[in-house]
Amino acid sequence: MRTRHNPRSGLWLSTFSLLLLSGCVARHVTLSEKGLTCAEAQRVAVDTVRRMGYTISETTKATPGTPGVIVASRTDGTSTRGLMVSVACTTLGAEVEAKSDQTGLSDLNFASEFRRTFEAATANRPPPRPPAASGVDVLLTPERASSFADLGVDLSAAGVLPVSVRITNHTARTYRFGVKGVRLQTATGERVAPLGNDGLTSQIGADAAATLRQKVLHDSDIAPNATLTGFLFFPFNSYARARVELIDKQSDEAEGFSIEF
Repeated sequence: MRTRHNPRSGLWLSTFSLLLLSGCVARHVTLSEKGLTCAEAQRVAVDTVRRMGYTISETTKATPGTPGVIVASRTDGTSTRGLMVSVACTTLGAEVEAKSDQTGLSDLNFASEFRRTFEAATANRPPPRPPAASGVDVLLTPERASSFADLGVDLSAAGVLPVSVRITNHTARTYRFGVKGVRLQTATGERVAPLGNDGLTSQIGADAAATLRQKVLHDSDIAPNATLTGFLFFPFNSYARARVELIDKQSDEAEGFSIEF
């Protein structure tokens, strides 16, 4: 018995196998986002899923050691497509993984569509909330490392987290702000102080540290109806909250403020 080989058949099988393999790859994408905190990565991932037309049915918050999960679906005609996105904390940022149960050649662009939409959502960050109309309003916001690219300083892989600080004093009292009164806290309860000049220099080098010093907050007074703004820099980590302590200059008493991320 003779076996005849059909070159066309072999070519068709190879092409079909490649399409199947491509389909599996296309329905799965992993993004490594250096310098992006877990909380911000999850916010961007939620925005990405919604921008792609999916309805979210379940979300869990990412914490160190436990990825956050977003479960969603989208109905196109009579077809319902499922999507699951996980957000994991890393030592330098976050890792976002998206998996779709879409099938067919029409879904080969899923990976590129998710990546493109994620980048658009990352660039479209909502503005900070306005300060309260009365009292002392304290806002600390972990920023993206790429925020300082215009200054020529790349913090993405430096293990440094920039945090913007805004303190608005709508009272008749003057408060004293001290850098030592600011701490970030991890989910496990560890309290971390801002990096000083030596710590910042050892992390990013003397030239880059000198460039960032023009943005760094220093001890100062906050007069009535004044606002203090600037940046503090911390070792990169997944932080859950911040605490700021101000001193009422008239009474010399400390007042504490807790900010959840």
